[in-house]
Amino acid sequence: MLAITPAVLDSSHYINYSNQVVVNSKSESAQAQRIISSDVSNNSSLIVVIQESSWSSVWANSTAQRVLQLQSALQASGVPHYSHSTSVYSAYASLIDKYLSGKALSLIKETYGEVQSNSNYLFTFPHTFYTEWSKYGFSNSSISLAAKASGFNGNNSYEAAFLQNLNMTAGMPGQRIEEAVSISLVKNYINDSLVPELTVFNYTSVRALSEVTSGIISEAYGFNLDWQYIESAVSSSDPGYFFVTHFGLSGIPSFLNSTYDASNITLLYVVFSTPSGKDVQGSETASEAAYSKVNAIVRGYFDNAIVTGNGAIAYETNQQTAKSGFIFGLLFIFLAISILFALWSWKSAVLVFIFSGISLLLGMASEFLAGLIFHSVSFIVNYTLEAVLLGISADYLLFILSRFREELRAGRSEQEAIETAAKESGKSILVSGLTVALSLFTFYFIPGFRDWGFVLFVAVLSTVALETLLLPPVASIFGKRLFIQGKLRPASVEDTRKSAFYRISDRSIGKRYAVIAAVMLIGTAGAYGFFHVPTTYNFNTGLPESLPAVRGLNLIQSDFGASQIYPVYVIVNLSSLPDPESALHSYAQMLLSVPGIARGYGPYLNGTEVSSGSNYSQFVIGHRYALYTLYLSSSPYSQSAIDTVKEIRSERSLIVGGLTSSIIDQQAQNSKIYSELEALIVVVIGLVIGLSFRTWKYPLVSLTGVLFSVSWSTLILYAVSRYLLHEALIYLIPVILFLILFSLGSDYTVFIISRINENRRSLGLRESINRGIASSGRTVSTLGIILAVSLGSLSAIPVPFLQQLGISFIISLLLDTFLIRTVYFPAMISALYRRQEN
Repeated sequence: MLAITPAVLDSSHYINYSNQVVVNSKSESAQAQRIISSDVSNNSSLIVVIQESSWSSVWANSTAQRVLQLQSALQASGVPHYSHSTSVYSAYASLIDKYLSGKALSLIKETYGEVQSNSNYLFTFPHTFYTEWSKYGFSNSSISLAAKASGFNGNNSYEAAFLQNLNMTAGMPGQRIEEAVSISLVKNYINDSLVPELTVFNYTSVRALSEVTSGIISEAYGFNLDWQYIESAVSSSDPGYFFVTHFGLSGIPSFLNSTYDASNITLLYVVFSTPSGKDVQGSETASEAAYSKVNAIVRGYFDNAIVTGNGAIAYETNQQTAKSGFIFGLLFIFLAISILFALWSWKSAVLVFIFSGISLLLGMASEFLAGLIFHSVSFIVNYTLEAVLLGISADYLLFILSRFREELRAGRSEQEAIETAAKESGKSILVSGLTVALSLFTFYFIPGFRDWGFVLFVAVLSTVALETLLLPPVASIFGKRLFIQGKLRPASVEDTRKSAFYRISDRSIGKRYAVIAAVMLIGTAGAYGFFHVPTTYNFNTGLPESLPAVRGLNLIQSDFGASQIYPVYVIVNLSSLPDPESALHSYAQMLLSVPGIARGYGPYLNGTEVSSGSNYSQFVIGHRYALYTLYLSSSPYSQSAIDTVKEIRSERSLIVGGLTSSIIDQQAQNSKIYSELEALIVVVIGLVIGLSFRTWKYPLVSLTGVLFSVSWSTLILYAVSRYLLHEALIYLIPVILFLILFSLGSDYTVFIISRINENRRSLGLRESINRGIASSGRTVSTLGIILAVSLGSLSAIPVPFLQQLGISFIISLLLDTFLIRTVYFPAMISALYRRQEN
């Protein structure tokens, strides 16, 4: 215990609360992500949901100012692994800076400078003159006096022409000034644009000058550039920032606006420098580790903002599950009470505390070892491990001590009783533990679940060693004093035959073929459902609304649409196209016509319309690929979304990425791997049980029984999830249920078969089965209840995956304990060994 103490204390350092799934690096979705990685980040990130529309204060610009100040605060915060943040304002500013640079910026400044110079030349003297003339009441007789007061000396031909032409005008003073300027100016393309746009009243206005510059550039160079961009370019060294803080989102492209802004909310993405799913602080990703600090900074600028994303959900899930620790405390109490009444021994109830506690410590040590090897351990396997170890440690203890008690009741001495219990039960536990450990180790071969296989394998074998090596010596110290003395009276054969388990077993044997047929018929239907039940790849399904991060995701979905965070990326290799413009136009039409596509952006594709414009440079990646970003009309996890993306992927010239495409790749990968694993675990269990008992018949009984209970449990769980919990069944539940219950189900098989085989040494087949079921019935039932409650405790943890897993364990283990073991087993064993019975 001293040796594993450092490992136990440091094991929590490796617990990872992320739910991300590994995708094959050679898959189409992975290939797409590599191509777009420079433009579409796959790094760890958080999403800030600001419940304030960017358009609600365009002219006051309070939202823009606060969002950009928030981004500056995040940049200066010193948050570990922080890379950058993007909002609708910073993204639009960056886009403006990109286009108002280089030759374009030089052209704007050069043209604006000429306009400003000409404007000053044309209007400076008339403006001064107008001011002085007003002092004389704008009378014609005072023109000479006003001119002299304005600095006229007769040397400037333009000023002389202006005064001469002014004397020939009539009307209001301002109109006369403008008319005189218009007559007197030298005709050229700039001066012709200045009048009548500029006057002596606005000739120094940056806006007015920018408007004139905009018109000149449009006429002379053939492209339209609104005056706001001109003013931003000439007023600041950072045109983009100036624009969004003065003019808001005026003129923003729809593809950019739709990424960040909706009717009631605007999004800010906080991006970190590490890849998504990579642990940086113990078992935490960068976004999870930074959540608390980022959330505090955000609240300083927006009280109603919500921080969400995978890191936020992982952090809040960690906080939520930490509150569920008391469940395992209650579970200890339940185990103690169960052992007390199963063995009539309060000392055994104390021992279950001790041995289960040590088993958990060994489990933590195995998590530490897995953390050293794999760098992190899933929080799901952590809770599953605790439930499994509490269950099997109590089971093994109960099995050894119940055999010890049985031998004492049969009149054996304390030494003989403990030796028999250690030999017979120890052998069964060794076979059972080896079967469970090897079966659970098959998790190692599932991508993303290697830590499951390693942790469960090491922990189960450690628990087997603990129970078989340490428990018998401890029990021998107490001897008969371990049990309540009045409960050690000898058990008679008649007592055994009166038990409910004996009678049920005997009736099952009597109607064995009817029982087998009924179980086979129901089981076959269940098996069909097991392989065809609808599932989802969304691990966040059913997360409680009380979590702010969940509310944030729901806000995004309701305002932006189901696939806002997870769009579909379609990549076209431009180098393979002889006529890129024509081909891209055709692709835009084809993509928009695919059922299930709500909108999209890319070359010739603008929202729900196919445009005729040919400038698509902003959608080109690395001068080689063109990118289309498509948004689905349904959840990216839904079957309709999968069907939509499959139709796009059927066009082999395209490379399709995004979450839904990765789900398709996962389905293809998993269908092969899971089938192989399910076959492997069946072979492993069959070989261990078959070699242990030197027959193929017992493995057949065990495997078919567990298959039926697992199949029907899956169907019942689907109904519970769908109609009571109103959440989809997570795709891993059936396969994990299959692997774990096939492993743990062998416990009961080994225990029951061991007792039947012992009885067959001196009794006939039918009586051997009946007595084996009867003598182990109470123990096995207690074991089943203990395991059902232990693993079922997962359903009390407010994480949908664990809740579904816990419910499925309860259903399956109770079916397995009270139907399969007590009814199906006697019928099936008697049918397979009927010749010996005869």
